[in-house]
Amino acid sequence: MLWGPAHARAAGELNGKTLKPSTNAQSGLQTALGSLIAGSLKGEVTEVAVVTDQERRVTLTVRYSGFEGAKLWVEVAGSDKKTQKAIRCGEPQAVPAGSGDLEVAAELDPATPEGTTIKSRYLRVCVSRADRATPSYVRGFDFPKTWTVPLNPETMVLTIAPKPVGSTASLGSSPPSTLPLPPRVIRPEVMRAVTMSSGARLMIAAPSSGTTAAAPSSSGSVRPITGVTRAPMMARTTTPPAGAASPMVANRAIILKADPAIRVMPRGVALGNLNAGVLGVPDDAKRAGAKGPSAAAIEPLGQVRTEDIEIDPSHILGIFPQVYPDQEASTGYYYFLPYSYSLRWDPEEGYDLRMIYSATGTSGQAGEVAMAARLDAGIGLKERQVATDVVRAYAKANGLPELKELRAMPIDSIAVSFSDDLRRYNIPADKIAVTGLSDFLGQIAVSWITDPVTKENLQQALVEDVGISGKVTLYPAGHALGPVDVPIQIRLADFGTFGPFRWSRAERWRNTTPYPLKLKYIHALMLDPSSNPVVYSWSLGSTAVPPRAQVQWNAMQVPSWVEGQSKRLWIEYGVDATCGSCDDQVIRSITGGVSTVGPSQLTFHTITPLADAGALEIVTKVRSRFFDPTSREPQVRTVVLNADGKDFILGPFYAAGQESGESNPLFEYQFAITMQNGQVYEADRWIAWNDLRLPVGRHQLEEAFGSLPASH
Repeated sequence: MLWGPAHARAAGELNGKTLKPSTNAQSGLQTALGSLIAGSLKGEVTEVAVVTDQERRVTLTVRYSGFEGAKLWVEVAGSDKKTQKAIRCGEPQAVPAGSGDLEVAAELDPATPEGTTIKSRYLRVCVSRADRATPSYVRGFDFPKTWTVPLNPETMVLTIAPKPVGSTASLGSSPPSTLPLPPRVIRPEVMRAVTMSSGARLMIAAPSSGTTAAAPSSSGSVRPITGVTRAPMMARTTTPPAGAASPMVANRAIILKADPAIRVMPRGVALGNLNAGVLGVPDDAKRAGAKGPSAAAIEPLGQVRTEDIEIDPSHILGIFPQVYPDQEASTGYYYFLPYSYSLRWDPEEGYDLRMIYSATGTSGQAGEVAMAARLDAGIGLKERQVATDVVRAYAKANGLPELKELRAMPIDSIAVSFSDDLRRYNIPADKIAVTGLSDFLGQIAVSWITDPVTKENLQQALVEDVGISGKVTLYPAGHALGPVDVPIQIRLADFGTFGPFRWSRAERWRNTTPYPLKLKYIHALMLDPSSNPVVYSWSLGSTAVPPRAQVQWNAMQVPSWVEGQSKRLWIEYGVDATCGSCDDQVIRSITGGVSTVGPSQLTFHTITPLADAGALEIVTKVRSRFFDPTSREPQVRTVVLNADGKDFILGPFYAAGQESGESNPLFEYQFAITMQNGQVYEADRWIAWNDLRLPVGRHQLEEAFGSLPASH
């Protein structure tokens, strides 16, 4: 196939192509002139083919006939037909006798600056006499090649000047006595509606006692208050709500099967064991008289004032807009819920998601896939403090009991499920295990088992930015409030995954995510004198920032006092989810190979040790850290070898996905031989072994005892 100059080609597109001869490279004229100056040569270049087309180097094969004793080289030219000096083509090569092929190369000068793009149009094959530098023969070919030296994101620094939006421009150089109010009002019902449309929805079943919302006063009496709402109700008696669960027990079978995925997860915060006091109303709160959340919720955000721009309400406070006072109002405890759970991500460790293929169990059947993830509500200590300030101010402004502490909703139980609307995947609850929970509902560790087809559907949903959807069902302690469903949205390229980035005028900001980001706004959350939340915004112009690139700020239009008085100051951005190479890189980082999932067995195969030693039996003690699926303390088990030429099984053995080595063996063994006359010889050393199968013969006995007991 002849490859013409329709347009400059990307790297790889010329691979294996034959270049089309060109009539526009002045080869005929140059040949005539060269012959006059350097003498004529007899020969012909018949074909030029591309062997490899790389970003900065192209190798070609030049087919020729004749030119015996001459030298040959190539030159690359642009559309102006001038030789491009930045494209190096190597030294001239001697042409052997007869006809044949010569391999030549053209490559971009390594010193070419970053951000350079060079478009080549022609390639000239030049041939001269051995003692001359001027070519006697020149033939041109179309060579549509684009050479690019991309900018290194690590060294890229963009400068952005935030520009105030709307009423934000009226903020002066010093704090005003009265804050200017942005025009847009986001009411609680609007916040909930936006939340539901974006998938972050709480479905709350609470007891019903009428249509008037009320909140306990500090004296314990009940009175209507402004801004208190009830969630959707369901009938209830004095018994716990329907569907309430007793404290859950970890699904040990799933945890065991998912162990290979769990163990290769990135390091993370220590999460509490579900059976270690995380569930229920904490003891210190009980001693203060706390009984758990009441059914009446307050709206601490009240009416949020913002500029007339698109802003996601879930980014303003970080917790769900409804907050629940304790049933015993005098305790001063208020309880919050998360908006939603997203996949945890860390700039150093990456995504807290792992997918590990298991070995095939039964012949002809596909193996299972173990998956593990940490889900994050995005509620850290900073977010908790901001929410505390907002709730405290709201309670004071509305005559509610003084806030003593804002706490996560205490729960009696928790359940997780995954299912999408199209039913591409539906993982039942008995295939999912909750393995950890942070003390303020910030993070949940889950693991599950599925089949390879469902795993592929899950992976496809991730790269298509559909995501893995599900829900976390919380059963609030105290039985006044029914079950709460908090949505799960696991996406690779999403604000919920990466979270808000703090803004500081004095610090460069770097895009530490694996995806390009478009920086939209800087938002500042403040409280006006009436304790109502106000959000001021500065536009960042949707500036595109590649992964690892940095931004420095020209913040002349952001008053310096804003940083000190803001409750929260963050960067609003969008993620470019169309980056296929980014998806590929992430999928490779979270997907593991085949491992033996679940319990295995140790096999001791006897060759002829009993005959060799003249023994009745060999009692084998086995010491290992992998006899217990929940503990790594060494344990000792025993297997009796009483026949030659047989397999003896010891198990179950839980070493799936474990690393072993000389200092960390799978197991150690020790022999005791019982002779035909009843005499027993015991070895005094443990021998390390790193395979699930151990052959036992003369060599193993001599290694254990030094010599065969029969020879003693």
